[in-house]
Amino acid sequence: MIKAVLMAGGKGSRIRPLTLSRPKPLIPVANRPMIEYIVGKVKKSGYDELVVTLSYLKSQIKKLLKKKYPYLNIKYSVEKKPLGTAGGVKKASKHINDTFFVLSGDVLVDVDLNEILDFHKKNNALATMVLTQVEDPSQYGIAVLDDENQIVKFLEKPSPHEVFSKIANTGIYVLEPEILDYITNKGEIDFSKDVFPQLLEEKAGMYGFVHDGYWNDLGRPKTYLQANYDVLNRKIKPEPYGKKLVEGVGRLGDMWVGDGVDIKNKIRLIGPVVIGSGCVIEKNCVIGQNTIIGDNVHLEKNITVKGSVVFPDSKVKEGSYLKDCIVDSSCTIEKGSFIESGAILGSNVRLGSFSRVKSRRSIYNSTVILPESIVDSDYPIVV
Repeated sequence: MIKAVLMAGGKGSRIRPLTLSRPKPLIPVANRPMIEYIVGKVKKSGYDELVVTLSYLKSQIKKLLKKKYPYLNIKYSVEKKPLGTAGGVKKASKHINDTFFVLSGDVLVDVDLNEILDFHKKNNALATMVLTQVEDPSQYGIAVLDDENQIVKFLEKPSPHEVFSKIANTGIYVLEPEILDYITNKGEIDFSKDVFPQLLEEKAGMYGFVHDGYWNDLGRPKTYLQANYDVLNRKIKPEPYGKKLVEGVGRLGDMWVGDGVDIKNKIRLIGPVVIGSGCVIEKNCVIGQNTIIGDNVHLEKNITVKGSVVFPDSKVKEGSYLKDCIVDSSCTIEKGSFIESGAILGSNVRLGSFSRVKSRRSIYNSTVILPESIVDSDYPIVV
């Protein structure tokens, strides 16, 4: 029986502080944990056997999957120390006895798994790597294919002078069980750094499937925000939770509103927008395009929120302005504050009144910022 191996053990250090209190696959995208998009894709493709590799904050992932997908056959493989992408699969090998998929717990992709499997079988491949065109290949492995789609050149995270392709590894693979023979049990073993170069050297049958649809690696704040925007603009399914507002409310796009929302008068809503259940939005607020408001958020009067993601249970007080930023759960933003593009507030942050968080700055969990502060470096300062 073909299984999907879902890699969900990483610490997500590039998108801290969002991963200080939750594993990366549970970060919400348009109010839905990102792992649900991935498992939903597996289920929709007709597969109901899943192997999940776990390490960091593993119990949170187990709890969600057991609650959300009781009808799936899910096995767990727990890593006590980092084993790398290939090492993690090797540890889970007792659950693998047939062709299998490898999927990343922090990548959103609109790809047909059955189409990739057919390609893999047709080429009698040992390994099929799903590839996609990117603008900046420096963050990924890059490949060159021959006329038969076999990979003839591959390099992980090239420096600028080493770039020979803009076709990048998406981290999605179809593999035969024989691949496990190429993976040792020594330390951290990575597919891109250790296993694939060996397959290439031996001409062992490594093929590339070029995907021209949606793909987003949510490892950085910029790509995380973009993923939220893409769900709102229906570039990736499923669409957000909530009831659609009737046509004609709002200027530019769809709006989804949860249960028990209290929206006062004189509110401007400019879609696409998602407002979670139990929210209170007081008068004279502007909720701008590409905004996601989590459950039980309270926005006091005269607040503007544009292009931002506000996690559940946060409170934003009178006259504050949030633009293209991320606010984690249970924060309090005191009146008259301004949070600039790309800034991240961790959970339980209290931002003092009339403070300003400068662009791309991070404030870690449970930090208290004094009134009238200008936060122009990450806080606390990490040396």
